[in-house]
Amino acid sequence: MQRLFALLLLLVACGPARGDSATTLVSQNFSVTITTGNTFQTLRPLNQNYNSLTIQNNQTSGDNCWVEVTGLVAAGNTLSTSVTTGNGTTTAQQASILLTPSSSYQRYFPYLPRGPIVVTCATTGDSIYVDTQ
Repeated sequence: MQRLFALLLLLVACGPARGDSATTLVSQNFSVTITTGNTFQTLRPLNQNYNSLTIQNNQTSGDNCWVEVTGLVAAGNTLSTSVTTGNGTTTAQQASILLTPSSSYQRYFPYLPRGPIVVTCATTGDSIYVDTQ
């Protein structure tokens, strides 16, 4: 009986078995409203640390948005600003990722952009959903 009591006491004192502790990822919302239509604004600065990234055009119809994740397009550039790529010169619009209404851009570790991220939409006041973990 004493052995059984000692074993129970030991199990209670040790608590439940635990494996490797998992890191809880917390979603952080960095959603933005476009301050000037067709003009890129900073969405995320250079070298942010996160494990996942989601950027979504919140418009359900009508306006397109553009996101650029390499640092090629700078905040303040318009869609028609000329930018130089490895293949020549193009417009900021052509160098960016098109987000049609309700579409999204998603990346997960280890394939995450670490450059500055800029975004614009066709109309002032449009909104972009941004989530990182």
